[in-house]
Amino acid sequence: MQKKYSSIITLTITLCLLLSSLFVVNNAEAAQQKRRRGKAAAAKTSDPRKLTRIQTTTIDVGSTKKAVEVLYLNSPWGATTFGYLEEGGNDYYSNRTWPFAHLKVNAKAKYEGKAIEPGDYILYITPKNNNNKQMSMSLASFKPEAGQKTFLVNGDVFTETPENINVITTRPVNFAKGAEVAKALKIALTANGSDVNINMHYGDRTLTEKVTIN
Repeated sequence: MQKKYSSIITLTITLCLLLSSLFVVNNAEAAQQKRRRGKAAAAKTSDPRKLTRIQTTTIDVGSTKKAVEVLYLNSPWGATTFGYLEEGGNDYYSNRTWPFAHLKVNAKAKYEGKAIEPGDYILYITPKNNNNKQMSMSLASFKPEAGQKTFLVNGDVFTETPENINVITTRPVNFAKGAEVAKALKIALTANGSDVNINMHYGDRTLTEKVTIN
């Protein structure tokens, strides 16, 4: 009888130890899964591209309020990516257009000697590639889709150039190098009489475009 009780006790202790081990293992696995989920979430939120937001800047010219308005994404500076635009290649970055600003003009104006009517315009870059000998800048008119104010999308630095645009002018363009590095695209408007300067600062590159209000 004593041996029987002893066996029962031994079996009970063994079972308890086994259950305890399983509990510890399960807790360890759960903790590990939680850490993995936390790391994955951190990786998503730490991606600066996902944190980009639509920025808006406006300027008055004479009695015309908000004569020019610019919407843009504060896209993070990527020297390598921008290199694909400047130097060209056969990869994804060099073979698509890059719309970076939505320009709203609220008066008759001129851009690169071309007359433009009040309305919505897009500034986009075409990278240097097999079909484009030098990086170029284009201005095109477009109509925002119904119910939308802009083609730009928060968090989407790979926004596509809208369809059914009307290209007004395209020319080769060079960004000046050597500026203090800006971590994200910045666009500021300044006025000199009827001229509105669109001042762009992206990484260590700068460029100024001009719109003249009639």
